[in-house]
This record gives sequence, C-alpha cells and structure tokens, in this order.
Amino acid sequence: MIKLNVKKTFFVASLLLLIGCSNNGELKIGLASIIPKPAEQIIGEGHFEINSNTIVSVENEEQKRIVNQAFDQFKTVAGWRPEVTIGKRGQIVLESDISLEKEGYRLKVTPERIEIKAASGAGFLYAIESLRQILPVEFSDSRLYSNVRWAVPAVEVNDQPAFGWRGYMLDVSRHFFDKEKVKEVLDFMAESKLNRFHWHLADDNGWRLEIKSYPKLTEVGAWRVDHNNTDETISNWWGRPAQKENEKATYGGFYTQEDVKEILAYAKERYIEVIPEIDMPGHAQATIAAYPEIGCVNAAPYVATGGVGENNTYNPGKKETFIFADKMLNEVMDLFPFKYVHIGGDECNKNQWKIDPHAQKRMKEEGLKNEHELQSYFLKRIEKIINKRDRIMIGWDEILEGGLAPNATVMSWRGESGGIKSAKMNHDVIMTPSNYCYIDLKQGHDDLEPNLGYSELLLSKSYSYKVIPDDLTKEEGKHILGIQANMWTESISDWSKLTYMTFPRLYAIAESGWTANENKNWNDFTERLDKQLKRLDIQKVRYAKSAFSPWIDHKGNGETIEISLKTEVNNLDVRYTLNGDEPTAQSEKYVGSFIIDKGVQLKARSFQDGVPIGNVSEVRFPIHKAKGVSVLDANKKELPKLSDLNYGKLNNGDPYWQKLEKDASVKLVFDEVLKVKTLKFNSLRFTNSAVYPPEKIEVYGSKDGTKFIKIGSLDQKEIAHTQGRNKIESSIQLQESDIKELRIDFVSVAPIPEGHRRAGGIGALRIDEIVVE
Repeated sequence: MIKLNVKKTFFVASLLLLIGCSNNGELKIGLASIIPKPAEQIIGEGHFEINSNTIVSVENEEQKRIVNQAFDQFKTVAGWRPEVTIGKRGQIVLESDISLEKEGYRLKVTPERIEIKAASGAGFLYAIESLRQILPVEFSDSRLYSNVRWAVPAVEVNDQPAFGWRGYMLDVSRHFFDKEKVKEVLDFMAESKLNRFHWHLADDNGWRLEIKSYPKLTEVGAWRVDHNNTDETISNWWGRPAQKENEKATYGGFYTQEDVKEILAYAKERYIEVIPEIDMPGHAQATIAAYPEIGCVNAAPYVATGGVGENNTYNPGKKETFIFADKMLNEVMDLFPFKYVHIGGDECNKNQWKIDPHAQKRMKEEGLKNEHELQSYFLKRIEKIINKRDRIMIGWDEILEGGLAPNATVMSWRGESGGIKSAKMNHDVIMTPSNYCYIDLKQGHDDLEPNLGYSELLLSKSYSYKVIPDDLTKEEGKHILGIQANMWTESISDWSKLTYMTFPRLYAIAESGWTANENKNWNDFTERLDKQLKRLDIQKVRYAKSAFSPWIDHKGNGETIEISLKTEVNNLDVRYTLNGDEPTAQSEKYVGSFIIDKGVQLKARSFQDGVPIGNVSEVRFPIHKAKGVSVLDANKKELPKLSDLNYGKLNNGDPYWQKLEKDASVKLVFDEVLKVKTLKFNSLRFTNSAVYPPEKIEVYGSKDGTKFIKIGSLDQKEIAHTQGRNKIESSIQLQESDIKELRIDFVSVAPIPEGHRRAGGIGALRIDEIVVE
C-alpha cells in the first residue's frame, strides 16, 4: 500500500488563473482537485501547458485509444488535438510499470513534462481521467475557446483503488433508456473510476433483453400501458391503474442482441464489466405475462404499469419453469462474457406458492418445511445452471432466506446485516445498503425537493459510509468486494431526473469505493466537489444542489414559531428574507434560530464568498386566528397538534401530523367570539400505507357551543380517491360568521377502492394545522 500523504489541494492554483492576454491567448490553469480522492497527492510548483505542439508518447494501440478517447475533446474546445504517437518520446509520456497494482497509476506533472505510469489499460484510463479533472473546467464545454491556452498544475499523484467492485446499477425495466443513454451512463462511470455496470434488465414492469429462444419476452414483456408520470410534484408509482382488457400496451422498448454487443464493446473500452440482472423468482410479472405457463395461480396477465407486490412469481413447482430458466439464462450468458449473473431474488411474495398446487406438491416431494425453503430450493437449482457455465450467481440479500445457495455472492441492500452474515459464512459480498447507496431516494428536505423517491438519502450520509463494517474481522472483511450505487427508476421518467438523482451522490459513493476510509474527509470532499459541479454546469447537466441549499426547520408553541436554518455543507453563509423577496448577499444573515409572531413567506439561500450557491428554499408559515386554541375530538380528547403552529412535511413519519380515526370530528374552542372567512389545512396522501386525504369536509359554527350551523363544506372525493404520495391543501370558503366554536367533520375514504394497493381497508387520516382566517 502507498503511504497516505494527501496535501491540501485548493487555492494553490486559481481555477481560472489569468496570466494575462497576449497573442498566444489567455492562460487558464486547472486545480489539482480530483474525485475520487487519490491515495497520495503532492502539489508542485508551476504548471504544464498543453498545446497544439504537444506530443503524447504511448507504447501501444491500447494506450493510444485511451488518450485519443479523452483528448479528442481538445478538438471541440481548442480546435486542435495533441499528436499521439507510438514509440516517439513526447512531452506527455505513458509507460507501463508492472510493479503497480492492476488499477493503480502514477501521474506526475512538472512544468517540463507529464509522466503517466500504470500496470494495465484500466490504470492508464484512470490516470487520464485524473488528468482531465485537473484541466480547467472549460475543457468540459461544447464551445470553441479560440483564444485560450490550456494548462494543468504541477502535481504528483500516486493512486490505487480501495475496492475492486465499484458499481452503478441502472434499472431499465421501470423506465427504458435507449442504448445511447446507456453509453452516457458508462461515460460518467468511467469518469468516476467505476468499473461494474449492473444492468437491471427484467422486472414486473418490462423485460428489456432480446432472447431469441423466447421471443414473446420482448413481443409482450417489453410493453405496458403508458401511465408514466412526468410531473415532479406527483409520486404515484403505487397508484397507477392496471392494464384493462383491450387496452393497448404502448410504452417500453428493449435491447436487441446487437445493441447489447455494441454496449458491451463500449464498456470494455472503459474497463467496465457489465452484470445483467434477470429478476427471479419474484418481480417477474413481465416474464409471466409473456409466458403464463411458468406462472402460478392468479398470475397477473399483463405487464405491470406501476408498483405491484403479489401474483408476480415464477412457479417453482413446474418443470416448465426450469426448462425456461435454463434456456433463457444460457442465452443471457452467451451474450455477457463476465463471470457474474445477477438473479435478483428480492421481495418475493410467496402467497401464490401457498395456494398453488404445483408449488405445494414440490414442497412435499422435496421435504421442504416452508415457502422460504422453497425459494432456496428454486435458487439453488438456478445457481447450478449458472455454475455449469463457470459463472457466479449474485442475488439480493433475501437469498439468505431458507438457506443460501452454495457459491452465491450476496448484494446487501436491506442494511448491512445480510452482508455481515454472508461474509461470516465465507461468501463474497457487495455492500449496497439502501440507507447509504440508493440514489433514487430524496436528497434533501421533504418539502423542498422534487417529489422523487420514497425515503431519504442525504449526500453527507452517503459519503459517510464505511464499506467494511466494524463487526467483521480482518479475514471476514476480505469477502467485501466493494460498493455500488443503485438507480431504481420508479420515479424517473426522463434523463434529467436520472442525472438529478445521480449527481452529486455518485461522486460520494465513488469515493467510498476508491478511497481508503481513513483518507476520506467531508469538508475536503465538498471543496473538491465544487469544481466537479462547475463541470456539470458547463455541460448543462441537471444535478441536485440540495447539500448546499438551506433547510428550513420550525417549532411552533401555539403562539409563535421558532425557525432554524442549516446546510449540509459547512462554512456557508445563509441569508434570508421574510417578505417573499429573493435573498441577496446583503439580506439578513442567519446567525441562530429566531422567533416569528406573525405569518411570513420565508426565503433562504446559501452564499460562498458572497456568491450564491445552491437553490432558494421557500416555506410559508401562517400564524392565524386559531393558533393555540383548544382542539377536542368527539371524546373530548385534546388534539394540540391541530393548533400548535407546527406544519407537517411530506413524510409519513413526521411527528407534526395528527392521526385521526375514521370519519373524525374535531371541535375548535375559541376564547372569544370572532369572525371567520376561510378554513385551510394540509392532509397527507400516502396511499401505499393506506393514508388518504378526507373525501369530504363539513364545517359548522356556533356562537354558544350548543347550536351549530353549517357554514362551509368541501367535496374532494376525486382527489381523495387518487393514489400517490403528496401533501394535499384543502381550502374552504366559509359563510362569514361570528363564532366561538367550530366543528369540523372529516369523512374518510372507506372502503379503499378496488384497484388500490390497500383495497377494502379504511383510509387513515393525517392532518396538520387547522388554519382559520
């Protein structure tokens, strides 16, 4: 191992250092600011200028291809490209050094020359990627800079990865990306020194790989009824209507075998191995729709339009199932030359097996105690198919249930426990726990982010991950192959959403995979990140600025609200306004929590050295006539959450939501008679958990607490019966009245309609503040 000796990389050279303008153009020098962080980096004196007279010396065609792949960009931004020659000594020299680790490299920049050493093509690629990162950010542009001179700072980098498996998973079943977009994924993987592309090709919502022996997999399984949602305020994956009889399936697509060969060749040039995933025995509705003879009783006949959780499994009791699996997987392995095949194995709902006669017969014949053991039986037979080709089966950590297949590698996603257990059993493991590695989750404040993703993974949390758990011994830790970022696409309907959710968290995960844990530092990472984000800006790539944007938190006490602001990234100035104006560098600086006693429209923004960074965060805080009043339910129980000035976030676990029973009635008791005009409140729609807005609200007023007169109502049945995950604001115009008490009757969704995930149940109510004006 190289001894760590990382020195401060910033402010030694200016990002846009202007040495002055002359006939030769303006000199721009990049920063030695590399992600993932190198094992050792030493800043030197001066810089090396790359120009049209620069010659790059390489040893062979492979090295030449690597250099040309990167330096072709000079044609775009400079109008020329350095000459690359085999054997001739140049100012930039690539030289093999077998003493280095396979993917390691050395990069030495002096004012006179650049030396690059590596033991493999991958090492040379990563060295060139590091060299690209220390060029000025304008090098990433698509415009011509005709009057610029390009230079890199003097630096010495000695580098190698901490882990051999550094992955990115793309789910193309839920949202299909064509082969050109898949190539773009491979490009940004290579830039981040990632080397394993996990391609999730088959799930309930689409089969994406041409299998010649089973053509209906793409003729039928690749297509579903188009209920895709592009609105980023709506999240309805679990609320999309199922395909109806005679409806045409129009959304989807698949990769021909020629497409796959082209993508694999593209990946190979970037030293990326491609691991196909064919999900089984669960998550197979698209497969079963195409070939129902391998399904179970009650199998769904169509490709799923959205989230499903049942009637979507292979039948482990039928011989046809294993004939299908054998032919199909062998054709998959014919296409993919790498040693791993991923079979999923996660979230298998076994209820079908409990009532399917073939499955039950198999259990009896094999002496299996339960359906978990039946899943293990199925997976062990699948593993034999894979092992017969000298390949290794990978599965999600559910494959531990009922007994792990003998030679399987485990991908631990439900936290770390599955990975720890597997490593202790001497099985290889890829760590990808959802709470650190699922980049389809929200990455900021629930109410300040696009409504994408069902949970939360902040950039700082992702960066903090230690890949080898402390619970493992040194020997057990050797079974941890590495780490992977997972991009599930339930909420992704276009490329901009994919890049928004990918960046910058991919940089954090890439650093955890490449950089030794003891060499990581959050503040250092966010300083280096600034340059990478400028590259994304110049490329017009959409990404999340959440870590730089202010969080707005509050705590009401029934009379006033205490507001606090914070950012994930340290050492930023936060400026805010209370009147709805855009914050500037001259706006009020946040120095600590503060109290408001009247309604405000708060906007906040972060600044770095007086320059705005991140997004403007905005929240409205009403302070209203019903603040702090007594709120009682029908049993005269106090419900303080409905008048304490606390407003619930788009989060089912937020403590500010008041849980109410079916068809609830609440009463607000004021201290004196007052006029009322409107009544507003937020309710939570979280239908995957049977939480629905009320379908009807009626408001009654009373001057004496005895006689109540109806003064307003709202029928929102259509809204209430819509599945999804949102906050719903209800506003009721009241018959202007003098009242001392208000009674509000909420009618719940009951029963939950057919076709909904929780059909037949009773919709729970979550209400936050009842705002009276």
